[in-house]
Amino acid sequence: MDPDIQWPLAHNVIRWNKVSNTFGMVRHNADGSKRPHQGWDFEALEGTPCFAIADGKVALIKTIGDYGNTVVLGFKSRGETYYAAYAHLSAMAVKAGDAVTRGSKIGLTGCTGNAKGMTGRDQHLHFEIRTEPAPGRGLAGRISPLKIFRAVPLDKAIDL
Repeated sequence: MDPDIQWPLAHNVIRWNKVSNTFGMVRHNADGSKRPHQGWDFEALEGTPCFAIADGKVALIKTIGDYGNTVVLGFKSRGETYYAAYAHLSAMAVKAGDAVTRGSKIGLTGCTGNAKGMTGRDQHLHFEIRTEPAPGRGLAGRISPLKIFRAVPLDKAIDL
């Protein structure tokens, strides 16, 4: 992992330890066909603090359909500009244009957007790495967080 990057939560593990909560063509439709999931879903009870993964600038704050309350942080890694999106938040601790430092609080996880009504271990932070602040549907404009973090906390949590 880039030494200037940190994990978005104090306790990072993919929700239910399921590949379907990771990035890519990992979700299944009723007919068995696959569909995309644009990021990683980290287990996180509502109200869990989430943190800036890098020094950067808040590029976008929005309530966006399925994503609910979302903060998008622009940052650099290995000379490239990326955007970290934090979705389903219950509270946002930053505003658009704010400069943030790695580890500063971005907001609190929640159950907004299509996470509304989720309870227990279904509650989560939907987290994406993007190549643009507001891509459309599908996987375009996004990369796997694996490229940034170099590990997937699927079977074992990674703590700060």
